[in-house]
Amino acid sequence: MAQTYGTPFYETDQMSDWKPMNVLVLGGDGFLGSHLVDRLVDMGHRVTVFDRFPYRTTRNLEHLREKIRLINGEFANRQDLTDSLDGQEIVFHFICTTNPAESWNDPLIEVEENIRPTLTFFEIAVRQGIKKIVFPSSGGTVYGPQDSAVDELSTPKPMSPYGIAKLTIEHFLQYFHSRYGISVDIYRIGNPFGPRQPVFRPQGVIAVWMHAILCGTPIHIYGDHTTLRDYIYVRDVAHLMTHSMHHLTSSDIYNLGTGQGTSVLQLLDIFNKVIDIPFDYQLHDRRPSDNASIVLNSSRLLNFYPGFKFHRLEDQIAETWTYFKTAFQTTCSA
Repeated sequence: MAQTYGTPFYETDQMSDWKPMNVLVLGGDGFLGSHLVDRLVDMGHRVTVFDRFPYRTTRNLEHLREKIRLINGEFANRQDLTDSLDGQEIVFHFICTTNPAESWNDPLIEVEENIRPTLTFFEIAVRQGIKKIVFPSSGGTVYGPQDSAVDELSTPKPMSPYGIAKLTIEHFLQYFHSRYGISVDIYRIGNPFGPRQPVFRPQGVIAVWMHAILCGTPIHIYGDHTTLRDYIYVRDVAHLMTHSMHHLTSSDIYNLGTGQGTSVLQLLDIFNKVIDIPFDYQLHDRRPSDNASIVLNSSRLLNFYPGFKFHRLEDQIAETWTYFKTAFQTTCSA
């Protein structure tokens, strides 16, 4: 049956044993996590979100406040994690405090802020009887520079501390699976974009460019026609990651990208088409921390979604621009 994003059909709708589950989303108020929460609630699951809520409000989930459980906690706090994992069946782990540019000059930050606390989380999850952990890894960094589309059998060759840390966590997940039998799914995601993407940290060039344009400053373009990325709309990511909900006893690694490479100059052309105000730009050489080219072959995952079609890049950049014009007009001084 051919289906596309937004339809009510799921892989297991015709399976008699499908039932709502207790799902914990670590970092569920962030960019990727909040879109997954939207999707899980639509599917009828009982969702708990663990994140920082210092002012008792959410950044991205106020529209779901009456439908989800919110837990304010610190990922590095063992008791906070233990309490949040109580009664859960599956956990999606979206918490990450770094980005490739940050850890390029400070690799120890990956060990201290990501690897070490994540291992603590894995240990607690096993003790609490969690059935499956789902980890969003980085398809853009774990493979390193590539000349063609990569699949899951391609040898990872991360060149940045960020990618090395993601791959390290992948390996530790597989260790916990082998030793304790906990199921694990790993998604090596391309370059997600869309509404709710942060603008003040270099986590996504589309959001950073849009914010600069709204603030009347030039956008900075690093690279040329050989600098290829696999841009994927965030709701497509959320849709495809729910595959893990239907197979709690399975474990695998999945690429999650469109299979289409777009250069930074092609991306600039799209901006020139859809952005409705004038903007300036400056061209720069590619930074040492940037991968040259990465395009993901996601056939392994897409085999579970026959007929799935990714949203068109130009259309969703236009939609994202409409969102940013409303959401970030007063943040230029931050």
